[in-house]
Amino acid sequence: MVQLLQLYQLQSLDSEIDQISHQLATIAAQLGESDALKQARAGAEAAQVQLRKLQAKMQDLDLELKSLTAKITNQEKLLYSGRALSAKEAANLQDEVASLKRWQSDREEKLLEAMVEVEDADAALAAARAGRESTEADWLAQQSGLQQTQGELQDRLSALKERRPNAAEKIDAETLRIYENLRKKKAGRAVVAVKNGVCQGCGMTASANKVRQARSGTELMYCGACGRILYVP
Repeated sequence: MVQLLQLYQLQSLDSEIDQISHQLATIAAQLGESDALKQARAGAEAAQVQLRKLQAKMQDLDLELKSLTAKITNQEKLLYSGRALSAKEAANLQDEVASLKRWQSDREEKLLEAMVEVEDADAALAAARAGRESTEADWLAQQSGLQQTQGELQDRLSALKERRPNAAEKIDAETLRIYENLRKKKAGRAVVAVKNGVCQGCGMTASANKVRQARSGTELMYCGACGRILYVP
């Protein structure tokens, strides 16, 4: 008699070990900063840089406008000071003041535009920061859940691995060798159950003779389609 029940129990144990190991690998890949979090942080940083850039632009325009205003004031004082000026000097001074005032008007318009840009950029930064905070909160909650699941799975995996040597000891060396070799070839599933005459490894119907022999447990029977060892409960 072959030890089909013990072999099937070992397969169930190994399948659960494989499944948990895969889950732990998936969790390990999910731990750490997510792409969404990186993007949210990068977006907030970019919004901060843009705001500072526009604020600097606005400050430069404001300084330039103040300088122009002071220069216009000085030139007008000179023009209307009563100081004797030649007609040409007066005309040149008037032209210069007019030119400065045109430039002043242009700078005032640019300053107003810059102020609007700064206001918009400030609102964009606030939105980006809010988005980052929301993403960080979601990420922290997810990480906490993953870490808890990871700990539970690690405990379960340790317990299963402790049980495996005892389960393997119940099987003779030759049958265990066949099982281990077949597991490598069949993605970890060497032994599969037969339910209602159907192999649970590939879904194909096993012959009545194979099912009968597998149920008797006199020898190892293999699925004619997938080659796995058949176990009939």
